[in-house]
Amino acid sequence: MNLRTILFSQYPALFLLAVLFLIAHLRVRKTSAVKSVLWVILFGAALAASVVCCFLGIQAELWTLKTLITLGFWSWFGVGLVLLFLVLRVVHGMEKRSSRRRLDKAMKQAEKQKEEEVSRARAEGAAEERERAEAEAAAREAAQTQAQAQAQAQAQVQAQAQVQAQAQVQSAACAAQEAVEAQNTLAEEAAPADAAEAAEAATEE
Repeated sequence: MNLRTILFSQYPALFLLAVLFLIAHLRVRKTSAVKSVLWVILFGAALAASVVCCFLGIQAELWTLKTLITLGFWSWFGVGLVLLFLVLRVVHGMEKRSSRRRLDKAMKQAEKQKEEEVSRARAEGAAEERERAEAEAAAREAAQTQAQAQAQAQAQVQAQAQVQAQAQVQSAACAAQEAVEAQNTLAEEAAPADAAEAAEAATEE
């Protein structure tokens, strides 16, 4: 068993690789033209290598067309390596899709949490704005009430002052009237005495 035998015995593995490359081409042909062309190239190279190894093995009398289907150890070893590579790729793809789903889920949760925080912040801001507006309205109402109370107090003070002024005017008028009446009374009392004196004076003459 030499290296040439091991290399030529890989024609089943190369054929299986060609089939896998063809399947990959069929999967991506509608989504990516570059990848599709790459998979076609790899399919052609793997298929050509498989055919070349098969015919070189026949020429080297390692197998014949009748024993071509009967695989040896190294052929099964190559097929096992390809299948192992396929399993690893499938597992990696599943992990990648799972991690992508977890990432999408985490992003959705983060977006949802962000939206909830924004909504809560907006609600808090609206509540604070409402409280501030209510406080301002209460302050304005208190100021208006205080201004009205002050205006009423000033009006009462002015009314009291007017009443006091009127009372003083009435008092002064009453005092003046009483003085006039007193003067009139004195004058009336003094008038008979003067008349009597005048009569006496006339009699003496």
